[in-house]
Amino acid sequence: MKVKFLVFLAFLTFIFMACFFEQQRETETVQEKPKSKDVFSVADGTVLKVALNNNVLDLVAANSPKAKSDGLSNKEEIPEDGMIFFFYELEIQSFWMKDMKFPIDIIWVSGNEVVGIEKNVPPPPANAYMRDLEIYRSPEKADTVIELEAGMADKLNIVYGSTVRIWPN
Repeated sequence: MKVKFLVFLAFLTFIFMACFFEQQRETETVQEKPKSKDVFSVADGTVLKVALNNNVLDLVAANSPKAKSDGLSNKEEIPEDGMIFFFYELEIQSFWMKDMKFPIDIIWVSGNEVVGIEKNVPPPPANAYMRDLEIYRSPEKADTVIELEAGMADKLNIVYGSTVRIWPN
């Protein structure tokens, strides 16, 4: 009887330790996304330094609904190295190429990590109806979107999982 009790006690101790160490491991591996309010207080048009897969770029910020809606529409060329759009919610983001005049790469970012890339997205045909414009959606939930000159994602070797770091210029 005593042996059974000791085996049972050893078993319970093993289960307790396994649960304890699993919880410790999960706590250590979960990296909380930095919720810096600084990015949401950046004025539209502010140029930010962004390290994207260890390449430092100057990106123009779009924070207001109007700036996000306008994006690169009606521009003759991409400003600085591109644009960066910040969203309060981590969700599937949708972009279109309304009134765009040149192709771009769209980089979808969640926290500090690239979760998708649309390469060489073409501008719409001249006089295209809005209802005919293609909608480009992030493959996963994203809270930041970066638009670069077409071909830059390949040139800079940006891939799924690449890291993103943002700081004021």
